Amino acid sequence: MEITGKGSSVNLRAYMSNLKDKQKMEPVSGKPVSHKTVGDKVALSPRAKEIVEAKKNIDSIPDIREEKVAAIKKELEKGTYKIDGKKVAFNMIKESIINEWL
Repeated sequence: MEITGKGSSVNLRAYMSNLKDKQKMEPVSGKPVSHKTVGDKVALSPRAKEIVEAKKNIDSIPDIREEKVAAIKKELEKGTYKIDGKKVAFNMIKESIINEWL
């Protein structure tokens, strides 16, 4: 780049000053760069806090109900475990209808 003519030194100083100012700006936002170290903050809405609490409660419930499994195993070993066919059929139909609605 060639700068000639009257006031070329003034133009060069303005160019250099502008270049220094751009270096002090953030590349994406164009906002001035802060030299302070600021930590990230997260603020949850009341609804989000309820969801987090509900998730904690759900996670605390065991996936397998050990006492029920133990009782069924005991009945199977004794040969006294009975299956209610009507109840099984009802639950299968109920689940099928619910799946159709979803």
